[in-house]
Amino acid sequence: MAQTNKVYLTLPPTQKKLNNILKPIRQIFIFSLITAGVFFCMIYSSCNKNKCGGTTCQNSGTCTGNVCVCPQGYSGISCQTGWSDAFVGTYLCKRSSCNPGIMDTSAWQSVITKATTNGGFTINISNFNHSNVTEAAYIDSFSNLTISPAAGGTGIHASGNYSSGKITLTFTTYSSGGSSYTCNMTMVKQ
Repeated sequence: MAQTNKVYLTLPPTQKKLNNILKPIRQIFIFSLITAGVFFCMIYSSCNKNKCGGTTCQNSGTCTGNVCVCPQGYSGISCQTGWSDAFVGTYLCKRSSCNPGIMDTSAWQSVITKATTNGGFTINISNFNHSNVTEAAYIDSFSNLTISPAAGGTGIHASGNYSSGKITLTFTTYSSGGSSYTCNMTMVKQ
């Protein structure tokens, strides 16, 4: 049987003490580095979550090339402004130039609110044409508004524009009997 020579190295007592002291320090140092790395990764990822350049896209906006691309009905650097936002409020209304003529030319009040669906580009106008009826209007990115009659062709058709707190529009009402009339309307925000 062949004999294997084994060599054992024994460290002097001072070296053993030094290794016993350094081993826990190394473990603490490695644990500290790992903890710091995880902490900084968490901070970095939480600060940059959903960022698009220097902002966060809102209202379902998407980030393309560090710029928020807004869905229909919203604008602004972070898609924070609905097209309908400027329209919301109470208005003093007056119609004019009606054909055929209408006897009642008195002013009345209407309130514009955001619609519950498509609130970025849809508004509700209460007491439209002094009729106690609420009409839905659609807004585009140029502050134009449109009202279309309901299916069947009866109702209101209108188009106009909002500028500096004032809506000017032309509308036509269609009745089920086939009669209609057309007026201009001015709505001034109060």
